[in-house]
Amino acid sequence: MELVKDHDVSLEPLEGKTVAILGYGNQGRAQALNLRDSGIEVIVGNRDDDYRKVAQEDGFTPIKLSEAAAAADVIAVLTTDESQPSIWGKQIEPGLNAGDTLVWASGYNVGYDLVAPPAGVDVVMAAPRMTGNMVRELFEHGKGAVAQFAVYQDATGKARERVLAYCKGIGCTRGGVFESSFREEAELDLFAEQVIWAGLTAWFLECFEMGVANGFSPELMVLELYASGEASEILGMMAKNGFFKQMTHHSTTSQYGTLSRGPRLINDEIRAKALEFLQKDVKGGAFAKEWSDEQAKGSERLAELRQKALNHPMSLVEDKVIQMIQEAHTLDPES
Repeated sequence: MELVKDHDVSLEPLEGKTVAILGYGNQGRAQALNLRDSGIEVIVGNRDDDYRKVAQEDGFTPIKLSEAAAAADVIAVLTTDESQPSIWGKQIEPGLNAGDTLVWASGYNVGYDLVAPPAGVDVVMAAPRMTGNMVRELFEHGKGAVAQFAVYQDATGKARERVLAYCKGIGCTRGGVFESSFREEAELDLFAEQVIWAGLTAWFLECFEMGVANGFSPELMVLELYASGEASEILGMMAKNGFFKQMTHHSTTSQYGTLSRGPRLINDEIRAKALEFLQKDVKGGAFAKEWSDEQAKGSERLAELRQKALNHPMSLVEDKVIQMIQEAHTLDPES
């Protein structure tokens, strides 16, 4: 993976251009502020909601999505993935002109052909591998988030230099950006969500139920699994020191138990199911169709799944444990 760094890129391709940020949510706010601080002319398109008020507080004058798309040379589509197919035909595409640049922070809708950009415009992706809050915070400290970039359609012959300039404008070339594709970015996200984190979430619930059934208190199980903060600390050390190298911070008892038992918990049935999710649902596009159908029905199943999760005994018992930990971590001003 080769990283393109800040000194390799110029902002010149964006000079004299107006960038429209469509959607002032987590990524939208961060990218709008970073671009403005980089000296780029930025306008914001957002519907009349709380995010619009935040944009006003930040010194922008938000306008309708359709107006922003028509007024800009570079249009960053940063609304939610699920909203983009429904607003595309009426609020974004009509305002596009030949030579414009469309920027996505996610490869999902274009990668899975849920949105079809017209010929004559550059279609690129600048996808920070961090939340918008961190994209902004790192920028303010002179640093940057690592990001993926991609060129889906190069109508002008300048798409690559434009997307790299955009990456520089939002601060990501400070951390380094690497070339990818819309589909790869989308597939990797879905793989993480449907195999890695789905498996981890299901396993935490399984361990909670197993532990309680075998005599551990529900509160102690919540504490051990995540509420103490130890799990997040371990993940942080993995990112800093390495997946296995961080184990030197743990006892030899812990190291031996983890390394000797872990491989025995994975079997061929689990591998086959994970591979099915990856090949059929993610790479084969079955999930994208299922999710589109679910949205068309009003996301009723998602609401049911959320409620079921919130009603799980682990979710019900965690509130007092989390409160206890937060109180323990709060310094007494009189101490």
